[in-house]
Amino acid sequence: MTENYDKLMQLLKSRHSCRFFTPDPVDEKALQHLSDAFALAPQAGGNRHLQCRFITDQATIRCLAARGQEAFAAFCQSIPSPFVREETERYGKNFFWFSEAPTLAIVTCRKAPAFMEQLAGKKAPLIWGGELSAAMSSFSLLLAAETIGLGACCLTGSLTMWREMEDLLDIPKRDSLILLIALGYKKVLS
Repeated sequence: MTENYDKLMQLLKSRHSCRFFTPDPVDEKALQHLSDAFALAPQAGGNRHLQCRFITDQATIRCLAARGQEAFAAFCQSIPSPFVREETERYGKNFFWFSEAPTLAIVTCRKAPAFMEQLAGKKAPLIWGGELSAAMSSFSLLLAAETIGLGACCLTGSLTMWREMEDLLDIPKRDSLILLIALGYKKVLS
């Protein structure tokens, strides 16, 4: 009776954020497994308003990280307080490390429809459930990645530059960028 629970607990305990990957590309079969896990997660209203797409082109991933970093640096320069500017710059150095990840998952959800905004106002996104569904689906993807030998790390700090990221990723205006997930085969550090 507890065998499945024990396996689940072992998986949950073994999964951790991975920021160091081998340069090997993630194969198509692995990406399909991740897509399947993403789609099968419990979601508010089904998965019709969620999307997970994978970027495997290294030049695109590096460009995305560089452009996000440039936009963040420009933002930091607009901060009048030297102390706050320096602390923000220091903190922001953690946002764009994903440039070396072999694969980047882009998780988006459909924005709450207009009728929902009229009914619920500011609570519309919460009731619509897109962000919650994206989180549940992303966690399923993270667990699946662990079972097939991939390392993964959710990225939300880089979304401080969400407007730039949405433009660079060509996210439709009806959708919101929720998070990025860096993926690859785990690099063993000595």
